[in-house]
Amino acid sequence: MTPPAMSSPIPTSLVPPLAPPLAPPLAPPLAPALAPPAPAAGGADGDALPLPWLQDHVLVERLLEALWSARQPATPAQFFIWSQSRLQALLPHRLLVCVGDQPPSPRLAAQLFHLKPIGALLQTQLESPDHGLWLSLIRRWGEGRRPLHIDLAREPDTALFQPLLEAGLRDLALHGVAGDGERPHSLFLLAGEGWDEEHVRRLELLTPALHAAWRRARLQSRGQALPRRAGALVTPREQQIVEGLRAGLSNEGIAIQLGISMFTVKNHVRKILRKLGANNRAQAVAIAMSRREFSEPEPPLAR
Repeated sequence: MTPPAMSSPIPTSLVPPLAPPLAPPLAPPLAPALAPPAPAAGGADGDALPLPWLQDHVLVERLLEALWSARQPATPAQFFIWSQSRLQALLPHRLLVCVGDQPPSPRLAAQLFHLKPIGALLQTQLESPDHGLWLSLIRRWGEGRRPLHIDLAREPDTALFQPLLEAGLRDLALHGVAGDGERPHSLFLLAGEGWDEEHVRRLELLTPALHAAWRRARLQSRGQALPRRAGALVTPREQQIVEGLRAGLSNEGIAIQLGISMFTVKNHVRKILRKLGANNRAQAVAIAMSRREFSEPEPPLAR
């Protein structure tokens, strides 16, 4: 039996109210944006070493050796050996000029370190901090007191740098330690060729060690010479070979100068390196200079 249809509507009072719509779930707060990584060392706002440096184990080892061994030089000769070994591996240069104050004198003084001879005019300019060349370099460095890399071929005032260009020096790097006022406490000029921004950043890192090593080495009295060691390690003939190396001659040039064969020169160079404990020709010359192994000029010996 079919139930009767209900024609009357259901009273609204009997209809339960609808539940309010659910509020959308709250989204979790957004994480703050990550701060950009700090710039690498050498930049204006960061002190961390550049990541490529940390990944280069050979470079890190050389940097640590240079920084650690900078405490050792106690004389100008020892400083020269350090600059030609530890420093040269990181900052290749043919000429190093150190400029600094010398109390109680108010004037700056310069000291040159190089293996190959340079022209008399260039030497005079570099030894005088009052020369126009130094005045220009000090002014440029003092503007920002940051490491400078100067490509001499692109300099507008070529006359000022002409002696450097004539000596085959194409790149200059300059950095130092600031002093009172505009005058630097110390300033270091490295000249050579093939420098890039990577070398400039290394110079910035190594300048404090360079400053400390040179200042310590300068404490020795200028009139106090290193004593010659009893029983020179090298023979008179080998002294002549070392003199040739100091002048920048090749094996062939030394052979022609002394009237001996290139094979004989090569054997002498090998013996010199072994006797002096040197790794290369430049280091052998530096060690020989510190030991005062150079002989007085004398005619070539017969073979």
